[in-house]
Amino acid sequence: MVQTDRITGVARQLGGRLRRVAGEAGHEAASRAEDVYDEARHLGARALGDARGRAVDFADDAYETGHALYGRGLNALSRQAGSHPLAVIVAAGLAGAAVAWFLCSSPNRR
Repeated sequence: MVQTDRITGVARQLGGRLRRVAGEAGHEAASRAEDVYDEARHLGARALGDARGRAVDFADDAYETGHALYGRGLNALSRQAGSHPLAVIVAAGLAGAAVAWFLCSSPNRR
């Protein structure tokens, strides 16, 4: 019986050590997973901030380009109108006549 108690005691000690090692390994794995999660969250936040900044820069550039093109088109139209005032008057008259024709011939008219 003494031999059985001794074997049981050794088995219990070994089981306790295995549980402690398993617990430490699980804690270490959980700690590593939290570190990886925090790093991924930080990188994601930084990427989102970079994307926002680039989107704002792109929108600003698009606005400036559109404004410049509008100005160029307006200048070209002003030069053409100054060079050919009669053509502008005829074009405006034709546009007005077309609008009046569409309004008078609309299907909702009773």
